[in-house]
Amino acid sequence: MKPSYFHPTSMKTALAVLLCFGVAIVGCEEKAPDPSAPQNLRVPALAFDEKSIVLVWNKPLKCADIVDYNIYMNGTKLGGANANSEQHSPAKKYIDAFYAADKDSFHVRIQIHNFTVTDLKPKTVYRFTVRSVFKNGKESGDSNIVVQATTAKPKVFNITDYGAKAETGKTNTREIQAAIDACSKGGKVLVPPGVFLTGALFLKSDMTLEISEGATLLGSADPAEYPIDRGYLLYPYSPHRRPPSLINLMADGKHHPGDFRNVRIVGKGAIDGNGWKKNEKASITDEIGNQLPLYIASTNKKVKNDGILAWAQVEPALKAGMDLKNAYSQRRSSLIIMRAVRNVYYAGFTVRNPAFHGIMNLKCENVVLNGLIHTTYDANNADGVEFGNSKGAMVFNNFFDTGDDAVNFAAGTGEEARTQPPQTDAWVFNNYFREGHGAVVAGSHTGAWIQKILAEDNVIYRTERGLRCKSTTYNGGGGRDILFRDTAMKAVAREPFIFTLRYRDENVHMDYPPAKTSAVFQDITVRNVSVEKTRGKNPSIEVQGVPDKGIFHERLTFENVTFRDVNPAHLDGLKDSVFRDVIFESVNDGAEPWKLGDTKDLIFEGSTRNQRCRSGSPPS
Repeated sequence: MKPSYFHPTSMKTALAVLLCFGVAIVGCEEKAPDPSAPQNLRVPALAFDEKSIVLVWNKPLKCADIVDYNIYMNGTKLGGANANSEQHSPAKKYIDAFYAADKDSFHVRIQIHNFTVTDLKPKTVYRFTVRSVFKNGKESGDSNIVVQATTAKPKVFNITDYGAKAETGKTNTREIQAAIDACSKGGKVLVPPGVFLTGALFLKSDMTLEISEGATLLGSADPAEYPIDRGYLLYPYSPHRRPPSLINLMADGKHHPGDFRNVRIVGKGAIDGNGWKKNEKASITDEIGNQLPLYIASTNKKVKNDGILAWAQVEPALKAGMDLKNAYSQRRSSLIIMRAVRNVYYAGFTVRNPAFHGIMNLKCENVVLNGLIHTTYDANNADGVEFGNSKGAMVFNNFFDTGDDAVNFAAGTGEEARTQPPQTDAWVFNNYFREGHGAVVAGSHTGAWIQKILAEDNVIYRTERGLRCKSTTYNGGGGRDILFRDTAMKAVAREPFIFTLRYRDENVHMDYPPAKTSAVFQDITVRNVSVEKTRGKNPSIEVQGVPDKGIFHERLTFENVTFRDVNPAHLDGLKDSVFRDVIFESVNDGAEPWKLGDTKDLIFEGSTRNQRCRSGSPPS
């Protein structure tokens, strides 16, 4: 049984509901007359300013012969999505290098389906359509029409006008906060070139924070700059308060999505959390010749030696009597946190060295990440972006080189999570994942359900895992209605695909009531994916339920997935699932491709030898 949410007959409707959350669109036709034309052309939330507009669209259902998309403005062709991506996406050069190394065309080819229009005039209305371009050079008909206006030129509040000074060694927290407080509705706070040391900053609705090219906001290593009374509880039932992040817009409990709104953080500069020491004994030259930062891979037991802000915040918590695990997991600042914010747009900047997580979005609506550079490897817990109990997300054009999960979805822990909203409606596409514990990750906090995720047209290289679904029996909820498709993976260190209830985090105490019903992963489809060369000994597909307690993952569908130079699949605690045209071109050490534990009613079809497989009986 396929997940109904992503069934082909309802895909167009589902994606329209899932993804069409752009704001300030003057006009938008709902349907394209040509089924081979791009679908659901739209402007993501806040993805426009006084001189640019960003467009995204869904591929038509039948898109195998499409090689590009042409964008038209007011009836005149602007160019193709592929060439535009080379100018505006930090992921594109890596994607091109990946395919240049694919000499025998083993890997699935992804499609770029976004476009950035620049050099526009303020307060001007523009009309856009998109056409598919086929291998023979012909175009489809037009997509739906989108009419979008640019904004007025904003009033600029330069932080140096409020006394901020670069390169002085003194914090600029008060001066930068003064610029933020003075910023008028629709205005822009500008960080000019230079390194500006600062503590926690607090944004407000209807503003832009721009970090200019050559500018860095550098987190102070003084824990007093992150006052715990201005921090937050991760969940309403969390026992410990966390300090604020470097950049914040949030309030605890009393606020709901929409209480804050319309925040943009953009620019070509960097936000650096100053969390950890760099690894001075090693360096990284990546696959296109760039030098990437390398931070020390630490733990709670080594934070005293390896941490900068991380240790500065953990140490006073220990002195106050908190145990090491809680001090480490609850007292470090992340880089950015948004809570109860409707419409958030992040674009262009570089994320560096958080003491804890990277960008956190909790109970938010309509969050967009476009073209960020995440370089946090191998700092501890240094996730790229996290979404918790939020609705509506787009993540595209990003480069991820992270110390933990790259894109993570969460929904609370234990029985009390049932009172929280689910994490729902996300689209992850056109990204390059280089390092990280997982590329697209559901869990481990699954209590209120993680659902309705579309991850497509991504390239994954050297991560530990690709699609990572992790939880525990006591977290409850789980993940469902996930479609992971049209993706190329290579040199994955551990499992390309994992669905497990055996996740353990040594830094977390189970100090909340466990769920009455176990977590489970269900109604998940993996389609049209290529996987080459796993680097470790872990299975190519790992399914870990708890069958001795009657807990089975269910309704997983793998379709048109090809493996080369990988380890066997290991399925245990899985039922009512289908493996259709799952091809193992080669298995390490000449092993049989399938290892089955306690499973029920698995179907193997097509190139998987048309064998109906019951518990303990692999395909023959």
